[in-house]
Amino acid sequence: MRALQWDKIAGKLSLINKDVPGTRDIPSGHILVKVAYSGICGTDLHIMQKEFRSADKVVLGHEFSGTVVMIGPGVDLVRVGNKVAIDPNTHCNQCRFCYRGQPNFCAKGMATSVGLFTDGGFSDYCLVHIKHVIKLPDTFPLDKGALCEPFSCIIRGWDNLGTIADDSQILILGAGIIGLLWASLFHHHGYRDVTITELAEGRRKLAKDLGLGYQVCHPDDVQRKFADVDPGLDGYDIIVDCTGVPKALEAAFPLLRCGGKFCMFGCCPRVSEITINPADIMLKELTIVGSQVNPFTISKAVSLVQSMSERYLDFERLGIRFFPLEKYEEAIRMLKAGQISKAMFTFGN
Repeated sequence: MRALQWDKIAGKLSLINKDVPGTRDIPSGHILVKVAYSGICGTDLHIMQKEFRSADKVVLGHEFSGTVVMIGPGVDLVRVGNKVAIDPNTHCNQCRFCYRGQPNFCAKGMATSVGLFTDGGFSDYCLVHIKHVIKLPDTFPLDKGALCEPFSCIIRGWDNLGTIADDSQILILGAGIIGLLWASLFHHHGYRDVTITELAEGRRKLAKDLGLGYQVCHPDDVQRKFADVDPGLDGYDIIVDCTGVPKALEAAFPLLRCGGKFCMFGCCPRVSEITINPADIMLKELTIVGSQVNPFTISKAVSLVQSMSERYLDFERLGIRFFPLEKYEEAIRMLKAGQISKAMFTFGN
């Protein structure tokens, strides 16, 4: 089969041929998935830049869907022919965090994540343990199935924000696919006073063309708007960063209104630093919210993708482009250049 393998030591991504895993003997508790769609995540780009952890050699891809083609002993939750999406994260069920219902902090679990430390979905087939599998309804489109994992992470951020007042003024930083999905989720829940900032002109156009009625502008435009205004009184109630760019976070943080919340959702490099005024946090009673992967949210994501699909998840309008695996270099180039919001590999299903 074809597989897109990352070599951390060589710092190189390569298309290779390798044996289909488990074809002679599927391990107990595992299934073999014929991959249908697999999306490139910002985390994958960070891995390629050596800004995020991974195995020394691993087939990338942790946002994917497909069809069960083989089942190992001890598996009774799915059958051959079932559609599935993959939750790449797991946990040990033994550490303090797991016992406290915080498996997203489990070091052992994160060290076995599919597509980061074990082979993932940038391949024709993927062998996964059943604990990583979520069965999809028979009518569920497999292309939408590849959005379940990113949506499960967004739901975690949404839940961490807590109650959001109906009249909230909201700022989203970045109009990549995550920013667009956050924008769609806010609209789905009835929020209309939303601004999206984005550096790339092409992605600003994508955000405008979604038809949400939101204000879309360059980050500098927002800074100019508050040049002579006190953000503590007239700023944003909610800011969600979807860029992972420290300078973007640093510039936007002062724009929070008193009592505001800042969700740091984008993946910043681990060596990042930002400067903020601690007096602002105290005097304005600000809340800073982190969001780490997707504990207990993958089934919610399946339902959310189903309910949002017709109105919000048109792939062309979202700027999602499909590529064969052989075109991975073009896919990565267009993604980095901001010409598309997301690249998704398709395997002919």
